[in-house]
Amino acid sequence: MTLPRGSGLHRLQRIEGAEGPLLRREWHPAAQSVLGAHFPSEVIAQRLAAERGLAPPVLAFDLQARWISMPWLDGRPLEPDWPQRPARCAAMLEILARLRRVPAPDLPTLDLAGRVRALHQRLAAQSPEVAGVFDAELSAAIGQWHAVQETCVRAAAAPACLVHGDLTPGNILLCTDGRWLLLDWEYAHAGDVDDDLAALVAGTPSPPPDWAAAVPSERRAGFDAKVRLRRLLDALWQALRTGIPDSA
Repeated sequence: MTLPRGSGLHRLQRIEGAEGPLLRREWHPAAQSVLGAHFPSEVIAQRLAAERGLAPPVLAFDLQARWISMPWLDGRPLEPDWPQRPARCAAMLEILARLRRVPAPDLPTLDLAGRVRALHQRLAAQSPEVAGVFDAELSAAIGQWHAVQETCVRAAAAPACLVHGDLTPGNILLCTDGRWLLLDWEYAHAGDVDDDLAALVAGTPSPPPDWAAAVPSERRAGFDAKVRLRRLLDALWQALRTGIPDSA
């Protein structure tokens, strides 16, 4: 297993355990206090996903000491150009379908607009000039989101499902045995069936058109507004990330 890339904040170590090698991940405190990660949710979400074969099992954790351990698995991260590979796209859509079938009653929900506002406020405290670059888009994106909430016709609410919240290539392990496992669940939450798809569309420069086309027409306006907010969230996150020193 190549050490997962993720955000580069957390300290990752290979440790030799009594029953084989382990991966120990020490959480960077700023990931929670600045970037909005939630370490207790990571433990709950990764355990839920591991039960369905979607993540490595959690072997041990200590929330106060800020670490989690799991088996060391042989594999490599998903390729950065995976959206241009039809087989990879099909496998990712299957992963999303499996996530949608996982209930998540013990995870918090996500107020996406609230998370974006919070990141913007933290960036403003860190660098008012940089935060000011996002002011116009923040107002427009949140305005679009609220307009959709008030005016679009919605389908009957489905039960909240497990949402990874940060599906980037560095958080996806392609195991040598053919399995795809998802890592780094610190942004996991209970949410809508299209939350992870919106994040993928937002984070992919040229997403295949059939991704968004798969969203039912009655949800499309909400999906488009969600993608816009996700793009803003990612940009604010990256701007805040540049001001945080890496773990030693």
